[in-house]
Amino acid sequence: MESRTADVPLGPLAYGPTPRGFRTHVLDRTWRFGVPVEVLWDWLNDPRTFTRGQLPPFRVEFLPMEDGRPGGFEPGCLNAHHGPLMSFHGVIGEVRPREYRDLRYSYGSYALSMRLARPRRLEFWFDAESPGRSTLRMRLETDTRAWFGPLWGGVNRFFWWNFGLSARLLLRFRSMRRGRAGAEGAQGADGSGRQTR
Repeated sequence: MESRTADVPLGPLAYGPTPRGFRTHVLDRTWRFGVPVEVLWDWLNDPRTFTRGQLPPFRVEFLPMEDGRPGGFEPGCLNAHHGPLMSFHGVIGEVRPREYRDLRYSYGSYALSMRLARPRRLEFWFDAESPGRSTLRMRLETDTRAWFGPLWGGVNRFFWWNFGLSARLLLRFRSMRRGRAGAEGAQGADGSGRQTR
């Protein structure tokens, strides 16, 4: 697979070193799904997965690319997830189709307050376990105040547990729908299930 990385000068987007008084908190999670890696990749790299279903006033936005194409999970695409007490804005970094994607958060991103938690990077690895099964690994790096790290970890473990549960249900439903559509397509034009010519 070809790896693509934005050749965009990050300039003011660059995050820089961990600020004084903060520590980098790392959260790793792994989920296994009963769908092919292609299905998992297509779902998690479809901007509509994140832009639809957001409860107001929270919102996810992708800016259009410089050449006019719609924004999405492409290197260099600027995006933001914002709402009360949070603003996670950044740029899509490296993308290796069906293998890896990262989001580099910009300086100024925060949860609750810039004084407490500043996300740095969100990475996903996609692996094909076997035909029809896949694994998703995630790593979230956040600079937090030392005393706030355990609380941040607990909140995120719950959030990402819920993400995994929702993903499992949505992907199962999507697979069932595709299976049903495939079975209906295999029906003959006369409705008997036999191929017609």
